[in-house]
Amino acid sequence: MDNNKFIYEKNNLILYKTTDDEIGWNIRWLKDNEISCQKVCEQENYAKTYCLYLDKNFLSSDMHLLTNIIDFEGKFYFPDESIPYPNTEAKNIENFEIFMDWEDEEEFLEENYDEVYNDIERLWADVITKISANDDMDELGIDAHVFVENFPKFIYKLKQNNQAVYNNEEFSPFKWLAWIKDDKVRLIHQDYRCDKVKTEFDVLIDKNLFYQTCQNMINTMQEYADKNLEQYKKYIEKYKK
Repeated sequence: MDNNKFIYEKNNLILYKTTDDEIGWNIRWLKDNEISCQKVCEQENYAKTYCLYLDKNFLSSDMHLLTNIIDFEGKFYFPDESIPYPNTEAKNIENFEIFMDWEDEEEFLEENYDEVYNDIERLWADVITKISANDDMDELGIDAHVFVENFPKFIYKLKQNNQAVYNNEEFSPFKWLAWIKDDKVRLIHQDYRCDKVKTEFDVLIDKNLFYQTCQNMINTMQEYADKNLEQYKKYIEKYKK
């Protein structure tokens, strides 16, 4: 992994490993009088380094928006790295449901389609999503079009490697960290909206139930995405002949 050799006056974030085989990356912020990320790394003789420019006050939200880095249990991981199974206890749950509602399903949003047609925005459908694993959580906004493209990749990787991360950008910044262990899926939902990552739930789910619920989620999101695309095609036929 190549280093980013950027130089800023402040807010340089260094991810580093003290040994080549260390699991996860540590974090260090440059001090005001340390203007060169590269120089600090050389002085400390870190085994591996990666330098970023992020705002301390918005660390988690910026990290989610600007990178694919995972913040977990005081360590940081890149998407191609394996995250160790947690040593902490998780809550066993018997029920795992996901409720979805596309609020604009019956509306013809000409102004939104204008932006898509003029290449200002891509086609999107904001699906309001609620997860039974934590009833106290805020509702999530998930773009059906992006979801059906990326979420099946997450499921495939989980089945292949027994560990995977799903990264949701639109419209709610969250990550799912998942591991397979025996007949269970360990699932952690992380909220990246604030300065620090918040774990909304950490649960153990029957593996078959998890896959069944996820497939239902994919099917529902695909239906919404398909209907939105059909509406957009009708918009083009009616207004853009």
